Amino acid sequence: MFAVFVLAGVSAGVLGRAARPTSRAHRDVGTTQGVVRGYLNPEPPHYAFLGLPYGGPPTRYDRFKAPKPPARWDGIFEATHRVKCPQPDGEGVENCLVLNVFTPEHVESSPVLVVVHDGSVRYGWGSFHAPVRLLRESVLVITVNYRLGALGFLCLGTSDAPGNAGLKDLVAALYWIHKNIANFGGNPLDVTVYGFGFGATAVELILLSGLGKGFLHKVILESGTALSPMSISYDPLSTAVDVSATLGYRDTEDETELSRLFRKAAVEQLMNTSLTFLPCIENTVTNAFIDMDPVDILQRQNYHKVPMLIVFTESVKITKLPKQLFNSIPENFEYLLPNNLEFNSDELRHKIGQLVKHFYFGETVIDDSLFRIYEEYFRDVIMEYPVMKSAVLHAAASSNPVFLMKFSYKCNSYQADDIEIDGDCKILDYFYIKNELYGSTDELVIKKIVTMWSNFIKIGDPTPLVTSLIPFVWQPVAANDGNPINRVTGLIFGDTITITDSMATDRITFWDNIYRKFYKQYKNNTL
Repeated sequence: MFAVFVLAGVSAGVLGRAARPTSRAHRDVGTTQGVVRGYLNPEPPHYAFLGLPYGGPPTRYDRFKAPKPPARWDGIFEATHRVKCPQPDGEGVENCLVLNVFTPEHVESSPVLVVVHDGSVRYGWGSFHAPVRLLRESVLVITVNYRLGALGFLCLGTSDAPGNAGLKDLVAALYWIHKNIANFGGNPLDVTVYGFGFGATAVELILLSGLGKGFLHKVILESGTALSPMSISYDPLSTAVDVSATLGYRDTEDETELSRLFRKAAVEQLMNTSLTFLPCIENTVTNAFIDMDPVDILQRQNYHKVPMLIVFTESVKITKLPKQLFNSIPENFEYLLPNNLEFNSDELRHKIGQLVKHFYFGETVIDDSLFRIYEEYFRDVIMEYPVMKSAVLHAAASSNPVFLMKFSYKCNSYQADDIEIDGDCKILDYFYIKNELYGSTDELVIKKIVTMWSNFIKIGDPTPLVTSLIPFVWQPVAANDGNPINRVTGLIFGDTITITDSMATDRITFWDNIYRKFYKQYKNNTL
């Protein structure tokens, strides 16, 4: 007979603490590491398994490396641990490579959804609550932790810190899911991965790396892409050197010395920095996560291709910044150009900067409209253009469908578990709302979204049938090489739903012309 214990090493470094007897309904499941015990929750009835280790502790000499397999155990693992990776506010622990499984009470070979959280590479964790509206659709849901900040994305090109540890965490999690999820009632051959914000960037990079082949079968990317100028670092060494200076170190650009310094630094020092560590193009000869510019990979069409649902919202905001920063138009606009453009002279950079300034601002009178135009500008370069370009390139490379949506519906404000919705709608948030909003427009919107998303998760098509709820067919982006961005098929979801074969605005076409001429290619991380 199994002994019952709490594997508290996940969060506190203690093994073998006896669990208190409980009469609460539970389920024991065998995994490759040992037996785990989850507990039944209502609304709807489902078993929650929290804090399941998918990787070994990424500490000491393994701090910045790809994760090792988790340790095995005897007895029963009490899966009730709410684990976070280290956060900027000091919360969390380094031994954090865990995932949370939420399985409906009665499922067998259920489609699986893996949710990869946002957090701008600096914060966030796999939710401890289930997205209840997907559980009602008999979808098994998994949320995942991965290393953040320097712990996940210090990139020195050395054996101790090759880079992209956080992305390698996600690949390890997908491998664990593939090996174990059938025992929880999931289908390991029907796994959809859903990333929001940086989570979407991470999921797309996993596709491009090819390391998810066999482990993920469909993807949903919301408001994030590997083609955004904020997704990959051009100079990861400079970031490391600048952060080392804040730790009290000076005058070192030696990769081995930097590896040693970061390995010994306190976790609070590494996380409490305003500088952002990002994924990088690795220069390691073996075990590189990604060693080529994402655009090159897409154009060469040699990567793991799956059905895709790509959606972007109006989530790029500058409202949290002081408004006085945007009450005038700078004379030299080239300093506001995205960093993934490259020019062969300062004169040309200035010329393009002036062209962009005139395109957006023209003869604008300085008033309240100026702030709105700045938001449009940043949303175009950070979100709308790169997401749309990504959809076009994926469609050209793959025989699998690529569905594209712009979601601009303005929702009401309400609370759902630990999710607060304040009118700035994220589609992922909708799945956490428990109670129907009877009589509200939001409830009808939610039902349409849940139906389309669950259709895609189950069969790879959001609108397989025309119904009274979904009275249209959402056509994928045309899959032909050279597909012009101004003739992209998609769905615009606002107060009304519009099917269009011209998703791109004049602004998107404008940026496509600029990027075709001046795109700055990412190169190997040569230090």
